[in-house]
Amino acid sequence: MSAFCSQLARSHGVSPAGTATEAAHWLLIEDPSPWGESAVEEADWSAAVQPALEQWQAAVPDLRVQLIRRGLGTWDTPGRIRCVAVRAGGEPVVHDWSLEAYDDLPALDVPGVLTATVGDDDPDPFVLTCVNGKRDACCAKWGRPVAQAAADVTPDAAWQTSHLGGHRFAPIILVLPHGTQYGWLSPEDVPDLLSAHHRGRLFDLDRVRGQVDQPRPVQAACLSLRARLDLYDLTAVEGTVVEGDEGHWTIQVTADGHTRTAHVQRRERPVAFPHSCGSDETKPDVEWMVNWDASKGGD
Repeated sequence: MSAFCSQLARSHGVSPAGTATEAAHWLLIEDPSPWGESAVEEADWSAAVQPALEQWQAAVPDLRVQLIRRGLGTWDTPGRIRCVAVRAGGEPVVHDWSLEAYDDLPALDVPGVLTATVGDDDPDPFVLTCVNGKRDACCAKWGRPVAQAAADVTPDAAWQTSHLGGHRFAPIILVLPHGTQYGWLSPEDVPDLLSAHHRGRLFDLDRVRGQVDQPRPVQAACLSLRARLDLYDLTAVEGTVVEGDEGHWTIQVTADGHTRTAHVQRRERPVAFPHSCGSDETKPDVEWMVNWDASKGGD
């Protein structure tokens, strides 16, 4: 391998802004076994589990299922299986189950929990670090030291996880339930990142990919305004799509008592490189161009 895709992306000046996984609802299932390239689909569960996952995803279309573990062969509670449903965003829901066996999964009311109208009051943040090396080498090489750093700082809140998307930004961390996804972190960043989220603030904006409960054009607009106005509070900025298509979007972004209008364009940069390790296929880099209306446009 001549270069890792994460190193290639950095060398080509790729921006992580507006690249977070789009999923407001998450189901985290503890599985400390070695994970394959398609970890959830290849999990060694009973035949009844996969149909249940498919039913829940049909009922909650943006439900993303992740495997989590403390470490290989290490259970959070010996003899029990941890399962967590999360609705990310400004009205978060976090529901925790402790199961005896994977056969108990189909009996859970995952859609009912995730669509509850009342969110939880100020749930503690917890962090997922992608370490799925069978999916991409970067996630193992760069992710495992970051996962260990998170476990060293906050062992109860830190989990390793399967593929989170965007391995060219590895190492990748997702902080739930707020839903902030970061890229290109180092183990030395982790204490400050966790401290920031415990205080209700974002870490380094240059490493924020976006908020997973938002569409990517909204992620890009919100991050643009945060950078312009130096806004780090988790709840300081909200965005909504007014209209849009596959190339241009109009976004309303509310911050510090004002609503601003952003015009977001998806553009391919004139650079191409493999977005995954081990792949010879080159893909163009996509960036978001954010322009603001003159009235309170990032003033």
